[in-house]
Amino acid sequence: MEPSIKLPATMAIGFTGHRTLGDENKCRKWIIDFLARRKASAVGVVYGVSSVAAGGDLLFAESCIQLQLPLCVLLPLPREEFRKDFDAATWSRAELVLSKATSIEVTNGDGTREECYYECGIETVHQSRLMLALWNGESSQGLGGTEDVVSFARGLGRQVVWIHSTTGETRIFNEQAENELLDDPELEFLNGLPDPNVLVETNKPESLARAWFRKVDDSATRCAPQSRRLAAIPIVFTAAAAIFSGAGSWAHEVKTWLTVGTVLGILAAVLPAILRLRKRQVLWVRTRTAAEVCRSVLAFWRTPAHYEAIGPEVVPELSGVLMSLNFLKMVDRERSQSSLGEFKQRYRQERIAGQIDYFFRHAAQSAAEARRYRAATWISIGFAAAVNVWLFVSGHFSGIFALGPWKQSLSLGASIAFQIATIAGALLAVNDCDRRKERYQELHQKLGSWDTQIEALRTWPSVLRVAGQIERALLAELIEWRSLIRNQKMTRK
Repeated sequence: MEPSIKLPATMAIGFTGHRTLGDENKCRKWIIDFLARRKASAVGVVYGVSSVAAGGDLLFAESCIQLQLPLCVLLPLPREEFRKDFDAATWSRAELVLSKATSIEVTNGDGTREECYYECGIETVHQSRLMLALWNGESSQGLGGTEDVVSFARGLGRQVVWIHSTTGETRIFNEQAENELLDDPELEFLNGLPDPNVLVETNKPESLARAWFRKVDDSATRCAPQSRRLAAIPIVFTAAAAIFSGAGSWAHEVKTWLTVGTVLGILAAVLPAILRLRKRQVLWVRTRTAAEVCRSVLAFWRTPAHYEAIGPEVVPELSGVLMSLNFLKMVDRERSQSSLGEFKQRYRQERIAGQIDYFFRHAAQSAAEARRYRAATWISIGFAAAVNVWLFVSGHFSGIFALGPWKQSLSLGASIAFQIATIAGALLAVNDCDRRKERYQELHQKLGSWDTQIEALRTWPSVLRVAGQIERALLAELIEWRSLIRNQKMTRK
C-alpha cells in the first residue's frame, strides 16, 4: 500500500533587499510575480523567510501574506528595539504583517545594530533553499547590506534570483542548483518507507513529525540486526567449504564431499551480492541517520529558537527533511513554548537519562559479546593445538600412542576447531565489539557530565548550547557512516 505518513516537501524562499526603493509599486509587482510563479510550479509547500525592515523586506513579507504563503519573520533585534528604525506609518504596516506571520524569531539581540542586521541576513540564507534579492548591483554601504547577503548565499551554493531594483531585469546565480530545488530523492525515499503497523495520529504538525519518526525508526530497527546476522553467513560458508574440502581427501564418496565444499565456497563468494549486504548496510545508515535527526528536532520542539543542533550543511542529503520538520514546527499553532525548567526536566528525563541507560546496557552487551567470541577463539585454538600435538607425538611413537582409525577423525576435529576460531575472530571484527564498547562507555561518561551541566544552568542560550553539544555527539558516528555511503545511493524500491 502507498504510505500515508509523509513529510511535506517544502520550498523556503528567503529575501534580501534595499531599504530605499525607487518605485515601490513596480518592486512589489516584480516580487509578487516571482512568488506566484514559484507557488504555481512547486510540488510542495512554498513559504517565505524574511525580516520586515522598511523597504524590500516589508514588500516581500506583505507579498507573502497577499498570496497566502506561510511567512517566517526573522527580526534582527527585539521587537521594541527594532521598532526604533521605523516611522509611524511604516511600523503600522510591519505590525500588520507580524500579526499574520506564521512565526516570529529574533535572530540576535547582541552586538552593534549593523552586526545584528548582518546576522539576520545570514540566518535568512541558512533557513532558505532559494534567495530572492531586490538589489541595484552596487556594493553595500555598511555591514549587513544586500551585497553582503547575496555574496554569502552564492558562496554557500544557494540559488539566488536577482531582480534589479531599478530596471526589473532578472539574473540567476548558481542556476545549476535548480535541480536540487525541484527534486529531493532522499525525502522521497524516506517518505516511501512503509507505515508502522499501529495506528498513529497525523492530523497535527507535531503528531505528524512523531509518526514519521516512528516509521523511519521502525525501518532502521528492522535493518540493523539483519545486516549483522547476514554478514556472518559468508564467513560461516567459507569455513564450511574448507572443512568439507579437507574431509574429502580421506572420506568415502570423495566427489560428494568435494562438490559440497566447492558449492559452499562459491556461495560464500556470491552471497554478499545475493543478500545485498552492502545495500542493506546503506539502507540502515540512511534510515537510522534520518530517524536520529528527527528525534533531535522533536527534542527541541518546544524551545523558543529555530533548531540548530544539526544543520543541512552537516548532512546535506537531509536538508529537505530538516526544512520540512522545521516548517511543521513553525506552523504548529498548538505548540506552546516550554518554560526553561520544564524543558530541562523533560530533556533530562526523556533524552539524556534514556541515552545514559542505553549506552550503559550496550557497553555491557558489547563487552559480553567480545568475551564470548574470544573464549570461542581460544578454546577452539587450544583444542586444535592439543589435537595436533597429540597427532605429532603419536606419529613418532606409534607403538605407544597408536590411534588407529581415530587419527583421521581427530585430524578433522582439529581442522573444524581452527575454522571455528577463524569464524569467532571474524565475527569479533565484523561486529566491532571492542570499539563499540569503548564508544558506548565514552558517551555514557560524557552524558553524565552534560546532565550535571544542564541541571546547573539557568538561561536558555546556555542550556541550548549544551543540548546542542549532546545532539551532535549522539549523531557524530552516524554522520561519519553517512559520509562513507554518500555517493552510494540506494534504489527507491
